[in-house]
Amino acid sequence: MSPKLYLALVLLMLGAYLFWLTREQLAAMQITKKGVAYGKAVMDAVETHFVELKDKSVFLVEDKGYQVVDDSKWKAEIDKFLYMIVRPKVEDLIKTPTDEAVFHRFATTMLLQLIEDDIFPRQFPVEKYAAGAMQSAGEAKKLLVPARWFFSMVFIAVAIFSAIHQGWLAALLMLIAGSVINPLTHQKVVQKAPWYNRYNLGLWAALVVVLLANISYYQHTQAISDERQARLAELQKQRAIERQRTAEQRRVDDERERLASEAQAANLFATKRLEVLDSLNRAIQEERFTDAKAIMDEYSTVSDSALVGLKTEYILKKEAFEAREAAVKAERDRQENYNTRIRDYAIDEYTPAQYPTLTIKYRSRLAEIENFRRTAAERAIDSGKCDYVENVQLSDESSLQSLKFFIDCANESRIYLTEAELKSGAEVRTQAENAWDEGKAVVACRTMTKQSATIPSSVNFHSFTGTSASTAVTTGNVEVLLNFDAKNVFGTEIGYMARCVFEPRKQGSIEIFLRE
Repeated sequence: MSPKLYLALVLLMLGAYLFWLTREQLAAMQITKKGVAYGKAVMDAVETHFVELKDKSVFLVEDKGYQVVDDSKWKAEIDKFLYMIVRPKVEDLIKTPTDEAVFHRFATTMLLQLIEDDIFPRQFPVEKYAAGAMQSAGEAKKLLVPARWFFSMVFIAVAIFSAIHQGWLAALLMLIAGSVINPLTHQKVVQKAPWYNRYNLGLWAALVVVLLANISYYQHTQAISDERQARLAELQKQRAIERQRTAEQRRVDDERERLASEAQAANLFATKRLEVLDSLNRAIQEERFTDAKAIMDEYSTVSDSALVGLKTEYILKKEAFEAREAAVKAERDRQENYNTRIRDYAIDEYTPAQYPTLTIKYRSRLAEIENFRRTAAERAIDSGKCDYVENVQLSDESSLQSLKFFIDCANESRIYLTEAELKSGAEVRTQAENAWDEGKAVVACRTMTKQSATIPSSVNFHSFTGTSASTAVTTGNVEVLLNFDAKNVFGTEIGYMARCVFEPRKQGSIEIFLRE
């Protein structure tokens, strides 16, 4: 149990006990307050009608003889007086039948005492009389005794727990607290010293003792915790020293083992030197690098010039071997990439049956053409501008001395490559990249239109609604359409439309039509 939880439980029990005690005192205060109000109301009424009440107390009591007195009329008069004169003064305090009975009993007793003892109301001590005459219902007092027993037993149980698990001082203090709150102890002390109950010294004594018990418990717990921390720190220190000693011993053993291994390897190498060098040399020459490395690792600590030379040769041979393997793998991956991204039907063989004219014209270079077609497809893939090669053909612009090829791709790109570009490794550009700028194409088309007109100065272009330009995705051709008006030789103005086509890297062509 932590000190905070321990303290919270104890304070909770004390709070509950204080609640019951306060409830008893509040109930007594409320009843006394009502008694004072009843007493003042009776005193005021009696003071006003004192003489009349005194006379009626004499005349309404009849002596029947033989020591028999009939005071029924006097009691009825008292009830009448209380109901008519006194009760209206304290009407707001009487809310239940119990309040009614308490009021009637208190007022009747006080009125009779005032009349029978012949005490003038102003001289009567109302507060003192009310405190003595008014008695509480006793509910709080009845509940207070079980509460004292309950908390007394709880404190004693906590004392036993503390004695077993914590410390004797806290247990002793809690035992004292339980004894102070115990009803039997409280009753005996009150009988000998009434002021003990009047000032609630029992409660304060229990509170002080419990607080002292908590302080003792906290100190005891803190001492145990400090001792545990000290033992833990000492244990950790000893473990650290032991680990350091073990590590040092392991290092010494490893060093001893290493020296012994080096000495053994040196002796073995000296005995079998020529055989070891020959085995290592054969492994290097045959490119059995795993075997060569095993031999070098076995004699890694041996100092021998021939062995050092073979180690250098091993490194050079292995680097060259790895470079060749990397190149072969790269070429294999590249070919796999080509085979995946070049369609099977993209490079169909030029046969006399299918291409009679082409095979006759380029008969002397057919083998070269097939190789160039494959190279052109690979160059297109390597450029990153062609996703999949769909078609590779010899261009109509080719000649026997200068071949030219075009490649069509699945992403609608077209690439032209000449024989010279394939040999030189020039940059690969698509037709869209080589296309004319549309603005420049419009300007060039206007120039060609004026040059084609009969009277160039009469040409009037429809710039806003009659001019358009578009670029073909695959071929890269820019088509410009111009609406314009121009005069013929007779001076008549006629509407025309010019169509200009600009192929990449070529001059444009123009056609002119009558506009409908």
